[in-house]
Amino acid sequence: MVFKKLRSFNFSIEIGYFMNPPWMKYTLILAGIYNIIWGTWVVLFPHHIFELTGATRPNYLEIWQCVGMIVAVYGLGYYISAFNPMRHWPIVLVGFLGKVFGPIGFAGALYKEVFPLSFGINIIFNDLIWWIPFGLILYRKYQSTSRVSSQMNHLSEIEFSKFEDRKRARLINSLSGFKSANLIGTQNKDGATNLSIVSSVFHLGASPALVGLIIRPDTVRRDTLENIRETKVFTINHVNNDIVIESHQTSARYRPEQSEFQECGLTVQYLKNFKAPFVHESKIKIALEFKREQRIEENGTILLIGQIKDIYFPEDCLENDGKLNIEKAGTICVSGLDNYHSTESIGRLSYAKPDRKLEWI
Repeated sequence: MVFKKLRSFNFSIEIGYFMNPPWMKYTLILAGIYNIIWGTWVVLFPHHIFELTGATRPNYLEIWQCVGMIVAVYGLGYYISAFNPMRHWPIVLVGFLGKVFGPIGFAGALYKEVFPLSFGINIIFNDLIWWIPFGLILYRKYQSTSRVSSQMNHLSEIEFSKFEDRKRARLINSLSGFKSANLIGTQNKDGATNLSIVSSVFHLGASPALVGLIIRPDTVRRDTLENIRETKVFTINHVNNDIVIESHQTSARYRPEQSEFQECGLTVQYLKNFKAPFVHESKIKIALEFKREQRIEENGTILLIGQIKDIYFPEDCLENDGKLNIEKAGTICVSGLDNYHSTESIGRLSYAKPDRKLEWI
């Protein structure tokens, strides 16, 4: 994958391989070094270039030394921009304009016989040879900007509010990106089991170990919600590749006396006398104690907060630093209401600090 290539070549992680191909970086580094050397030479030995080309020395060499300082500063700008040309394209643009106007000015001076033709050696190496690479960098930036602009669509709130209900729901539900897919296992006080798939489980904190999930408004009976309120316990079971179809079927509206476990072909499992059912086919399972609920005033949905009591997972999924490798367990994710995805790890990054470069670990 692209990001793995970036890691193997030890590029900065913010540089996309295709957005900033290596030749851009090396071109700008070379331009930076050249400008710094040339500018320093002019500052320290302002008369050399006139002697070498047979041009008449200016009356005020200090002005020529100022030109050298400006060129050297440009070199520093090129060097900085080399590590992300697409982000720092204005520096490239300013440099490119200077390299265009320089030869124009020299042509005028040549016409007026202010400089000899031999002085044009500076124009060749300072300006002309950089036209193509600088121009290609700017064209690449133009292409990327115009491509994004031409492919971007826009919907205002007024426009998407006019969508048919299910179409609007699918659109809005897709906007939050990939989400976890989990089965919530509950039972009522009489022991009748219930199972429902949700994509709204999220981490709340590690100490104490808290998890949140959102339940739709209770304007109609919600068996999952009522069971949690009654028994104060529930389970979260990761959906994996082997049970995607069965898990999705639990979203159907079964009668209260029907168990989604039985109707959808999943197996009830009880562990350590916990009073809520787990899904036997799930590979990562969490037992939770219900702590409290919070109604979301804006739309009537309900936030449930649970505290983790027990965790069950395959032996080879726990890494040395405590991370649980959910890919090994085949855990999948969901986008929108009904689009399921398997995952592939790009890699792990070191802990972010302001004064430390990120590294792949």
